[in-house]
Amino acid sequence: MIIMTAFLAVSGIFDYLFHKIPNALIALMFATCVFYTGFTSGPLSILWMLLRMVITIFVFYSFFAIGALGAGDIKLLAICCGYMTGSRAVWFVFISFVIASIAGVVILFLRKEFGKRIRRLSLYIKSFIKTGKPERYHCNTEAALKAGIALAGPMFISALIGIGGLY
Repeated sequence: MIIMTAFLAVSGIFDYLFHKIPNALIALMFATCVFYTGFTSGPLSILWMLLRMVITIFVFYSFFAIGALGAGDIKLLAICCGYMTGSRAVWFVFISFVIASIAGVVILFLRKEFGKRIRRLSLYIKSFIKTGKPERYHCNTEAALKAGIALAGPMFISALIGIGGLY
């Protein structure tokens, strides 16, 4: 968990500064995860690690498809879930999203955009109910970057909470 947390700290720096997590860093995290899992739990455990990663990607792909999560966020979530057992991974993801949600609401209040975003969300939900088709939530890249939360930071905090023994 400490190795993963160190990688999350570096990922967070890239995510906040450049709004992108380099694929080279993701690949290094993946290789380290495979080595760590194989070394600590045996070669067969690598299959369970890969299964957790695939399930994570499958679950969160729809959020990527509508623009709610970036590809780097999903890859980072998947690799982090590979480092943990299934139950710890669920807690890790849950706490990460709670922290990101709280940060998002605080930022919206500070920017005085909360009402505007709630109205936009309600229009989005009404459109989805009428058409039954999900659409991309943000209209352009600049708006998405301004409105988004870099998820690597909340994942880092969630990992620290996990190291502290909460989950």
